[in-house]
Amino acid sequence: MKTVTIGSFKGGTGKTTLSAVLGTTFALRGVKTRIIELETATRPLSRFEVCRSFADLDTAEVDDAMLSGGAPDLKDWQNFFHQKTKVAEKDGIDVLIFDTGSVWKPEVIAAHLAADLVMTTVTESPIDLYQFMPGEGPNMQSVHPYAELISLVRRNAEKLHKQEFDWMLCINRRSHLRTRIGDSVHQRLSSFSRTANVTLIDGLVDRVTYRNMMETGVTPLDRISGEPVQKSLLAARTEANRLAGKILEKIGLRTRYSELANA
Repeated sequence: MKTVTIGSFKGGTGKTTLSAVLGTTFALRGVKTRIIELETATRPLSRFEVCRSFADLDTAEVDDAMLSGGAPDLKDWQNFFHQKTKVAEKDGIDVLIFDTGSVWKPEVIAAHLAADLVMTTVTESPIDLYQFMPGEGPNMQSVHPYAELISLVRRNAEKLHKQEFDWMLCINRRSHLRTRIGDSVHQRLSSFSRTANVTLIDGLVDRVTYRNMMETGVTPLDRISGEPVQKSLLAARTEANRLAGKILEKIGLRTRYSELANA
């Protein structure tokens, strides 16, 4: 079993949407997937799972990360996630996905430390870069807590002799059109990824189908009888399958699962 943690300390980068899309894509390929949802206040992924179940659509399992009793510290969360991992392995889960929050909290740190692969979501906004690198001009020298978290995770992986740990930087919610701002962000992220030894990949384009799916439970991957297939839906289906294929290849599971027919 492999563990994928999706994180970012900037809200609005599409972490939950990416978790839902990957979980659905994996499930449709026959990859048994479980998502641990750390956003326990609104529980969007749990509601998404219910919508899909009512529609009789294949879905990844969603499990809440609820730990009661005082104020759990990092060690408490690490033990808790270790138990979750053991249960997932016993249940025959192939991929365990952690959907984290945009804050520096013990449970978020623990979810990153548990990962075989960390996927950091960023958008084409220069603001998203501040968690990794200094901005230009005065008062733009941020503390970069997320960059520090990745350094912590890597040191932990080395300490545990975890040879398979990897990190991907995923440009998510991309614009349909090429812009100067987008090009600038891409250039700076490319430079950062080379320096930080991470894999830079394109994520999901900002599409209406992704915005609606959290409410309806229907994703671009689903083939609904009688519904017309639009070009934008086919494009979304292709990019979701391509991204899922890259993730499965990265964690060493792609050879076990074939591509969706007519993806």
